[in-house]
Amino acid sequence: MTVSVALVITDLDVGGAERALSALATGLPRDRWRVGVFCLGRPGALAEVIQESGLPCECLGVGRRDAIGAVARLTRALRRFEPDLIQSFLFHANLAARLAAPWVRRPRPAVLGGIRVAERQRRWHLTLDRLTFSLTDGAVCVSEGVKRFSRDVGGLDPSRLWVIPNGIDPSPIDAAQPVRRATIGIPDEAHLALYVGRLDPQKGLPDLLDAADRLIAARPNWYLAIAGDGPERPHLLHAIESRSTRRDRIRWLGRRDDVPGLLKSADVLVLPSHWEGMPNVVLEAMSARRAVVGTSVEGTEDLVVAGETGWLVPPRDPTMLTAALDAAADDPARLRRLGEAGRLRVEHAFSMAAVVTAYERLWSTVLKFQSR
Repeated sequence: MTVSVALVITDLDVGGAERALSALATGLPRDRWRVGVFCLGRPGALAEVIQESGLPCECLGVGRRDAIGAVARLTRALRRFEPDLIQSFLFHANLAARLAAPWVRRPRPAVLGGIRVAERQRRWHLTLDRLTFSLTDGAVCVSEGVKRFSRDVGGLDPSRLWVIPNGIDPSPIDAAQPVRRATIGIPDEAHLALYVGRLDPQKGLPDLLDAADRLIAARPNWYLAIAGDGPERPHLLHAIESRSTRRDRIRWLGRRDDVPGLLKSADVLVLPSHWEGMPNVVLEAMSARRAVVGTSVEGTEDLVVAGETGWLVPPRDPTMLTAALDAAADDPARLRRLGEAGRLRVEHAFSMAAVVTAYERLWSTVLKFQSR
């Protein structure tokens, strides 16, 4: 007997939550789970991937501001699918799934949300999350830090919060070829620190530029490459172009689709975030056998073991960030050892097989409890 599970997400562009859902959907055993994927927005790059795997994937084409339309269209789609359980990912999908579920069938299907970040910008998200949490059977948090935040700041019942981290399949990273440094303006003999992520206030890029200034002054062979795009791009580019030293030693690469190759070309990944959920780029770097300099925030502190796979420094502390990046540049042999240890940690603790098993166990528990 198979159990019908509807996976609901806001959109299916290539992002951390979207890739996590895609990997979960395609990794679930089909003799036990009948899986359907429902996206509130228009088809993104991952919709095709899911469909090519043979799974139904319905994109509803609703804008993020159309809450009533999202609930109405999702309700109709879920009625056709008839799920036993709904697992949602991301804020808008969480809200729509909670409001749609009572109208799908009687009794309502089990409903689990997915909390992917410690939301410190949009506090109204926390308010709506708290007000609608009673409509669910609980939520999956992507890290221990996100669970603590959801309990202490979000005000959610900790007895109905479970932690299932992101996982990763290292094989695409293993197959990737390193990006030739000459193509991104980096000398082959340089020490290269790489940042990959959104250009967003959350990510602490001013702290990184401050640290870069100090390292550029102290180390003639130190370079920084920044890959990504986002709302802070104009400010970031102006900050880089405004100083000749930064122009010479910092490369903005824009949005890239060859991140595994960039990681293999870099010496170390740096992620100076002020808050997180569980950053996939850290998993990717560890899979690529690269040490990580990160901040001790949600998710990153679950992944990076200080002194064993990289460095953890306090957020919003450019001085400590500088010291960690300086130490990383000082000992290439140690970097290699930390990178190898990171790869082993991924294989032992963050495999996709482990993530799929964790969801299966949670869903089975929730469904058994609901049927009593």
